[in-house]
Amino acid sequence: MAIGFGIVGLGMGYSRAKQVINTEGAELVAVCDINEERLKKACEEFKCEGYSDFDRMLKNKDVDVVYVMTPSGTHLDFGKKAAEAGKHVITTKPMEVSVQRCKEFIRVCKRSNVEIVVDFEMRYRTELQQLKAAIESDELGEIIFAEARCKWWRTQEYYNAGGWRGTWKYDGGGSAANQGIHVIDLLVWLCGDPKNILFSRYGVFAHDIETEDLTLAIMELENGNFASITTTTNHHLGDDYGVAISFENGSISNQTGTLKIKMKDGTERLKTEIPDLPRNAAEDMIRTLEKKEATYVSGYEGLRSIKLLDRIYKKGKKYYRNKSKKTA
Repeated sequence: MAIGFGIVGLGMGYSRAKQVINTEGAELVAVCDINEERLKKACEEFKCEGYSDFDRMLKNKDVDVVYVMTPSGTHLDFGKKAAEAGKHVITTKPMEVSVQRCKEFIRVCKRSNVEIVVDFEMRYRTELQQLKAAIESDELGEIIFAEARCKWWRTQEYYNAGGWRGTWKYDGGGSAANQGIHVIDLLVWLCGDPKNILFSRYGVFAHDIETEDLTLAIMELENGNFASITTTTNHHLGDDYGVAISFENGSISNQTGTLKIKMKDGTERLKTEIPDLPRNAAEDMIRTLEKKEATYVSGYEGLRSIKLLDRIYKKGKKYYRNKSKKTA
């Protein structure tokens, strides 16, 4: 029998609805959104139940898993209600806007005896799963330097829409917390949690927001070598996104979205086999519930990038385009 999914939030949740439908063993039972137009469109297209009231959707006995696709600072609110109603939870990135709220999310799911998956979609990509396995098998050797970059463009209208982006309460930050969290997660997943934050600066340079639209950080990895993070929503080309890592035995880059490999001997592929792992968050949850496999991207894994983000913000000094404002 298929596992029933209910999705709350049909902004980005619309694409996840399609993903659920195309995942073996999953059934899209219901969607929930306060926007009547989006809700009607989704119900007609996906032939599922529609709710404008989240509490009513939770009473649907055919919903086994709730997929939370709402603004970042509300993930715990919706996830907690779902968990306490006995529903398993998938949440989009970032897991939440603070370390404290992430930990509470994990606690409430554990207390309610339900599973939680954090949808960091890049961790489900086959070539990156192979890369992770190659790193763990020591095919690439020691990390010499790692770089994570997310250089995109976002208009002021983007931040104004909905009133939550670029706020500490609901976005948890700016370019690092919203867009850059993907590459920050990749960095900790592939390279481990940095030992020290050596340098951090962030600020508002081209938008009217309270958080930041540019963050730079330099870190010391566990082996003593260096890594850097650059995130911004001021790069009009919007063409620089991903990680690049130099290893003892070769180098990798997925800055353009395609994994490139060059080994020291000139070969351009990995020898490590592609592991049999889930290819999306819905499949991750299905494997956990049906096959009793360990959750691939667990709540504890989702917490790691938020811990690093918190360290970067706390270490950093904030700069403003408007020099009359005080730095913080």
